[in-house]
Amino acid sequence: MIASVYFEHFRCLLGVKLALEPFTVLMGPTASGKTSMLEGLQHQLAYEPTDFWRLDEKRPLSIEWTYAHGDRTRVVYPFSVMDTLPGQGHSTQQLALSMEALRAGGSAARATWLERKGGNLASVFAALPQATRDIISKELVQRVPSLSDVDVARELEDRSFRLRFRDRWSPDVWFGPEHVSDGVLWLLALLVLPYQRPLPELLTLDEPERTLHPGLVREVLQLLRAMARGESTGGQPVQVVLSTHSSDLLEHVRPEEVRLVSREPSDGTVRVRAVPTASLHWRRECRELLNSL
Repeated sequence: MIASVYFEHFRCLLGVKLALEPFTVLMGPTASGKTSMLEGLQHQLAYEPTDFWRLDEKRPLSIEWTYAHGDRTRVVYPFSVMDTLPGQGHSTQQLALSMEALRAGGSAARATWLERKGGNLASVFAALPQATRDIISKELVQRVPSLSDVDVARELEDRSFRLRFRDRWSPDVWFGPEHVSDGVLWLLALLVLPYQRPLPELLTLDEPERTLHPGLVREVLQLLRAMARGESTGGQPVQVVLSTHSSDLLEHVRPEEVRLVSREPSDGTVRVRAVPTASLHWRRECRELLNSL
């Protein structure tokens, strides 16, 4: 598990330390630096000139990961001054799901990992054993009672995979991904995550609550916490880091899981604050802080 990450001269992160839990929520307004942190958490990252602080490539960019057992890995760019400390590294899956991609269908090739935007959801679902697909279908229809099943078919023209959803009241009626709500596809993508193989060591997810009914947000966070504890992944924990600008998530998270992210008005640098866990009114204090940014 990653205990903390230190970003130096990376995008808007001049010198920022981010302490992580098994399940961490980055909460802050738009353009506060949350996405930069999510992308910087990847161990293998193709750096570009725009990744340097204020586009200044003369100042080395560095990211250092400290792991729970004490190992550290540090990478400095540009490569002429690369300095790597010995460490284990980690595999990362970074998701920023897109409704356009989720509706587009799958490729002809089977896949075992969801793409960043989720465009291969049908292919990933098709690659799962039938017993696993049945489990996911049951979990989906429990949360979306207007459906009775989800399946995947193969298109005759291009042999690509295509999701289909059975109507609860008319068993002969199947809907394509273009005919179901955004929340159905979004929820299905999240339900597939624990069954990917091989599992990532770190999962980052941008705005997991988007498109979901408020009543489902708590369940989705519980699903992701179960991954972080290894309960839904066969005993293999997956560290999870989320980002959101919705203070509504405060109702479903614990204070130790939250990191408040903001920009300093004087110079635009990013600041990360832990939540005052000792306060009985920490949710109200967080909302007041977020509303003031």
